[in-house]
Amino acid sequence: MKMLRILIFGVVALAQLAVPATMVWQRDQTLKQGRIWKFRTAPVDPVDVIRGRYIALRFTAEEFAAPAKFEAGNKPVYAVLKQSTDGFAEIDHLTTEAAGTDDAVPVESVWWWGGKQQVRFPFNKFWVAEANATAAERAYVENNRRDNQNAYVTVRVRRGDAALDQLYIDNQPLSEYLRAHSPQ
Repeated sequence: MKMLRILIFGVVALAQLAVPATMVWQRDQTLKQGRIWKFRTAPVDPVDVIRGRYIALRFTAEEFAAPAKFEAGNKPVYAVLKQSTDGFAEIDHLTTEAAGTDDAVPVESVWWWGGKQQVRFPFNKFWVAEANATAAERAYVENNRRDNQNAYVTVRVRRGDAALDQLYIDNQPLSEYLRAHSPQ
């Protein structure tokens, strides 16, 4: 009887470790092997003192023309991406099947009104180091105004999983931009 309890404890402990380990491994594989998509960012109110140090992101691709409302029921929704003529990601259509491709990203929520479909991507926060947070936020706001939209992110997509890869400002990764524009 004691041996059975130890065996059950061991199986439960392995299962509890396997779930987060699998999630970490899957995200790591997405970042290493996933297809890279560039998303143009849109202006957003960057102030959120309660949640910590990150840059809140919004994307122009989150809104697109749709002739009818997309109905998914209780199924997860994926946005199937296509590349625009300027090299940035756009949503082609919504689906409930990721089909293991590198062009479908999960979406958190879906709205529709007046011929427009709007979604919310789950990769909407770019976390930054505490020491760089103020400068990063200032650089992002200055380069992401309606008159100066000069920021974008790259997102890696693999088999229906999406991971935020890098934030670019003025075609430079954020860290390089901050180094180049820091007061000496």
